[in-house]
Amino acid sequence: MKKIISFLMMTYLLVLLISGCGGNAGGEAKKSRDNSSSDKNIKIGVSAFPGWYTWYAVQGFGAFEENEVNVELVWFNTYSDSLQAFNSGQIDAVCAALSDTISPALSDVDFKVVLVNDNSAGADGIVAQSEIASLKDLKGKTVATEIGTIEHFFLLNALETVGLTEKDVELTNMTVENAGPAVISGQVDAASLWEPSLSYAASERDTNVLFDSSETPGLIPDTLMVSGKLLKKRTGDVQKIVDAYFDGMQAYAEKPDEALEFMAKQADISTEEMATAMKGAQLFSIADNQAAFNKSAEDYSYLPYTAEKTAKFLLNQSMVSKELKDPESIFDSTYIDKIYKENPDLTVPNTKAE
Repeated sequence: MKKIISFLMMTYLLVLLISGCGGNAGGEAKKSRDNSSSDKNIKIGVSAFPGWYTWYAVQGFGAFEENEVNVELVWFNTYSDSLQAFNSGQIDAVCAALSDTISPALSDVDFKVVLVNDNSAGADGIVAQSEIASLKDLKGKTVATEIGTIEHFFLLNALETVGLTEKDVELTNMTVENAGPAVISGQVDAASLWEPSLSYAASERDTNVLFDSSETPGLIPDTLMVSGKLLKKRTGDVQKIVDAYFDGMQAYAEKPDEALEFMAKQADISTEEMATAMKGAQLFSIADNQAAFNKSAEDYSYLPYTAEKTAKFLLNQSMVSKELKDPESIFDSTYIDKIYKENPDLTVPNTKAE
């Protein structure tokens, strides 16, 4: 009998021990699952464009931490790779020119544009060999561009201003990083570039800037696209990201030299070169954002209008296969509206004065 009682007691203690361990393990697992939605880094894809380097100033000033949101800036040397990563769900958000939101919208990719970083106001341009004096002279010449991206779109718009089309030039598919050196070396006759590659190529004695985005004001808004999944599951964190962005821009306005250092480090250029590159980007304040999202106008100051005109252009150029029927569906002003209501006077740096 004593042996039986002893055996039962040992069994009972063993069950308690196992239950206790199992309960702790299950509790830890549950805790991990519960926290995964709020603690997991939100991945934002960033490429080499002045208006998007600002995210590294936001990070450098600690604005993400101050707003209690975990963000990982994922760098892409090739812009089109960042778009593919976003469209396939590998990253949660991506810096994209508005023209590059049209194809995903037509392909039913679930996303919204929640923020405008800037308008390109000289940060995109077409650089050619010095003997090529005008856009009209590009007829029959080789022109480098990254097919299907904003630089391709910009090139087509530029050609249209002088009555040329894509058929009048010989396109060479190259990333922006490779197209700059290609035009400098004479490998191609011209290239469609953005900063800082644009300034680098234009600084050479044997090149000539034929056209830049200051001649097409409002045509190229640079935005933040956010996945529908993130908006549904972590809308509070999306708000914190937008808040952090404007906190970072406020710090940039107050400490421009420090901001340029953060940005130049990522770009691997000097702060002076970064300041020059930034002169081609008209950064958007919270008031600029609020107007772009909400103040309906028949011009490029209104995002849905810009999206509609851009989509029609892309369709006419056979860069997309169907019409964009509801351009307003691309945008979500919720996060901008909240900040604007609370602090409509938030500013951004005057990059032209740097």
